[in-house]
Amino acid sequence: MTLTRRAFLRTVGSGAGGPAPAVITARGREALVGELGVLTSAIVPPADADEIRISSNENPMGPGPTAIQAIREHFDDSNRYPMNARITDTDAQDRIAKMYQARVENVVIAPGSSEILRNAVRAFTGPDRPLVSAECSYENPVRTAEFFGTPVKQVPNAPDLGIDLEKLAGAALGAGLVFFCNPNNPTGTVHVREDVEEFVRFVAKESPYTYILIDEAYHDYVTNPRYQTSAELALKYRNVFIGRTFSKAYGMAGLRLGYAVGGAEAMAKLRAYKLTFGTNVLGLAAACASLDDPAYIEKEVARNTEARQYTLDFFAKHGFSATDSQTNFIFVEINRPAKEFREACAKFNVQVGRDFPPYEKTHARISIGTLDEMKQATEIFAQVLGISTTDAGSDRS
Repeated sequence: MTLTRRAFLRTVGSGAGGPAPAVITARGREALVGELGVLTSAIVPPADADEIRISSNENPMGPGPTAIQAIREHFDDSNRYPMNARITDTDAQDRIAKMYQARVENVVIAPGSSEILRNAVRAFTGPDRPLVSAECSYENPVRTAEFFGTPVKQVPNAPDLGIDLEKLAGAALGAGLVFFCNPNNPTGTVHVREDVEEFVRFVAKESPYTYILIDEAYHDYVTNPRYQTSAELALKYRNVFIGRTFSKAYGMAGLRLGYAVGGAEAMAKLRAYKLTFGTNVLGLAAACASLDDPAYIEKEVARNTEARQYTLDFFAKHGFSATDSQTNFIFVEINRPAKEFREACAKFNVQVGRDFPPYEKTHARISIGTLDEMKQATEIFAQVLGISTTDAGSDRS
């Protein structure tokens, strides 16, 4: 397929009916690569239009209309490096800094928050400064540490499958970096502000040269009223910083933009590993525009909350327990291996999450799609899990 500028603009939707948002999310590409080992065209969606891909924690709706409009307006700058375009890395840093009442030097941007996580391991750990993480949490930092030969300490999760902060704090003493995913992926659990602050205060006092990365990728989806972002703590403590991404609630997984916020000293160390020209003009434009469109995020959160609750209710009704998810996915005890469940669902064109040790024999992670997708998916779940058609049908009204 030859993609001209005119064809691309038609693809991103020059009119009200354009299919842009679903395309720009790059829905399921991460999972598709993992499953097939290949990457299809960046524009052509999966060949099977009936597939329900709820495996990569993506926003099924894509970017909001303000972001789409920004992409159209900046497409002619696609031939420019980010520092030469009408919108630059510095513009995005400044916009993000103002949101947190911080300075530009308190912000580092990157092509997705995954680079923030990887570079944090590189910047703050070493042979004598291990990485500390929960046993069941996002794997990126641990995999990075293992790649570089850095020692890793992983602590068991709490009984509710959330992060055990007491154990994490004990393991943090003398460590180079603590990775604290809040809300946690894949369990979906969250820690409230007072618990996070107590943890940070303890580590800062007892191990002042240990850095703490609080990954808030799913921040926007939290509905627990006692939860708050840790941005204020990141600007207060020299060894604390947060990571954020536009890949989730903002629907920009395919545009790749994330950032970190923290003290100037910590950000300078992180920035030293920043990929040159790693960001892209369209992602920068869409991100800045999205931050000026809070109504879209409110709408997306409400949509996700409804679909998430529908899915949780389905499993609860039929005796399958799930964690208290505060994200756009759920972690369910299906009482069988995730691989077995995943392969059975795939036969019906429903794609769910990969294995997450040490719970891969009992639990599955299921991303939240649209409400219609989740209604269709739960019908498949009913078949795969042996729920009677009569019982399942009464739950689909």
